[in-house]
Amino acid sequence: MPHIYKPEERWDNADIGYPSALAIGDSWFWYVNNNILGTMIHHRALSDDYRNIQLVGYNGARLKDYVGEGKYADTVEHFLRPGFVEGFAAFFISGAGNDAVDVGLALHGHCRPGTDAEGWIDEDGMDDMLFRLRQSLTRLIAGIRFAKRDSASPPPIFVHGYDYPVPDGRGFEFGLIHAGPWLAPALDAHGVPDDIVLRNAIVTILIDRLNDDLLAPLAAATPGVVYIDSRGVLPRDGTYRDYWANEMHPTNLGFRRIFEQTWLPRLYEHGVALRPTP
Repeated sequence: MPHIYKPEERWDNADIGYPSALAIGDSWFWYVNNNILGTMIHHRALSDDYRNIQLVGYNGARLKDYVGEGKYADTVEHFLRPGFVEGFAAFFISGAGNDAVDVGLALHGHCRPGTDAEGWIDEDGMDDMLFRLRQSLTRLIAGIRFAKRDSASPPPIFVHGYDYPVPDGRGFEFGLIHAGPWLAPALDAHGVPDDIVLRNAIVTILIDRLNDDLLAPLAAATPGVVYIDSRGVLPRDGTYRDYWANEMHPTNLGFRRIFEQTWLPRLYEHGVALRPTP
């Protein structure tokens, strides 16, 4: 029975089975309507060995929350201790989006009229944000690698970026629960004109910098880390609302498309998913 264990759940339910992977992440792992993990564990291509996952983190979590004095660091450490960590054959990490929102997307404030997307980026602020993200992610990965140091072969640690969202001011609505929006308010606060072409271009730069300056080079330099590039999968044309539930989260259709186009190829490489037989 595919299952995502929340931090407080016990593992002694015989009808479910033990988790074989640890996922540490933000709302792309926790989103209530659906998320990338829910898409993964129910996908027909996933190996049956990986259909139960232990999850740590929460909606709104930041990378710095998982390490040091972060509010989820003790929970991460708990599952990396002997007695738990031996059962994990793969790790998944999601994060950085909320960190970027916290620093106002690393934007200058109130640029002159006609400033292009690059001109709105505060390079010092961007460099500082990426430096801090790299510190947190490096520390988290080091903790995982140390915890699995006695493994015959290092388990894969999958890190993923996000696709390009549309900053249209839509937040999350579920009954009485309301969250967001996240991108449009940051753009508004910095005086970015209400021009969706310009705003899309600014968000594109942010996503590209997270991927090209943080995730890809970190994975290339760190054995066992597998980078999943989720960019350019979902449309930003007139159909984008079919794929984006709001500014930050894809719909079920969107998550499935991202999973099948960008996650599956990397999971195949490491035996987490199995290619269909001819």
